[in-house]
Amino acid sequence: MGKKVAIGMTHGHCPKWLQTAIYSLKKNPNRTESDIYVACSWPGHPSIRAITETDLGEGVTLVDCVRRKHSHATGLEEILESIADKGYEYMFCMETDCRAIKPGWLDWFVNFLDGKPDVGIAGFFWHEGDHHYNINPSATLYRMDMLLKYHKEARENNSDVFYHPRGNRLGTDPGMDPTIKDVVGCFAETRGIKDPTPKQLDAVTRGVPQAAWFEPGQWLYCRLQGEWEEVRVPVDHIYMQYPGHTAPEGTYYGGKADPQFIHYWGGTRSYDWKKHPVTCNFVKSCAPAWIKREDKIWRETVPAIYHEKVHELNREEDVAAKMMENMGFFVSEVL
Repeated sequence: MGKKVAIGMTHGHCPKWLQTAIYSLKKNPNRTESDIYVACSWPGHPSIRAITETDLGEGVTLVDCVRRKHSHATGLEEILESIADKGYEYMFCMETDCRAIKPGWLDWFVNFLDGKPDVGIAGFFWHEGDHHYNINPSATLYRMDMLLKYHKEARENNSDVFYHPRGNRLGTDPGMDPTIKDVVGCFAETRGIKDPTPKQLDAVTRGVPQAAWFEPGQWLYCRLQGEWEEVRVPVDHIYMQYPGHTAPEGTYYGGKADPQFIHYWGGTRSYDWKKHPVTCNFVKSCAPAWIKREDKIWRETVPAIYHEKVHELNREEDVAAKMMENMGFFVSEVL
């Protein structure tokens, strides 16, 4: 029998958040035994060296994404496939813009599932407008046997139909992606459910406005309805006003006054300019505050002995010039 929990996250190109997440996991021990896995959704990107060229990478297993790049959901699936036969009971899925806050944080999550064989998932239930009604894999504990069952189902589904009660579409339709049937699994699936039960239909209609509009982990949440129970863990999910937009400030697992774990949001989006020119006004308006917050949390969390490696990587990438080129402005805290 292996360790009880596999902790999985997908890393793309944000070295400060990666160091923050990994250091916080190692700094806050649990009774529950676990291993850490990081999927590299941009294989070869230098930012991964923020941990591999420091001792933060010790005991961390890297999984290079092969099936699809630049996808948080596919990264989690490639971790899932790599650990399928390792004897884990649970998989804890998280984003890199997360931080473990206190010892025992993982025990807190595990307590929601241990001894409850009918419960397959424990995490933050996000209900917002008509496009969020689910528990997503931002900081969520899943039962491994459930994940493997639904992952197998999604991978073996060769249909090109994207089902939705308001109208189906095909992968070959304009604006759709005909490769989805070849690459997705339980976290990245967007093709809906062909013949949903009433409970599954309710979850789809409440949180998915049209065909293919499933966010990471949302199909999985809809699919498990009526077959597995869920735990909506206690959180404070707090919004704040950014210039021109309202967006999440953070999700505080256990409550803001005494959190076990925090998901800060916006970590990867604030670095979209590393991949392409940014035209999204939402990202442009929020990114300066996101980057300043990231820098503050990184400096508060990660000891200074690790900072120079990030500065070295930023100089190597010439992030100041890249941000000016693709964002149109520069935030000094990005360095």
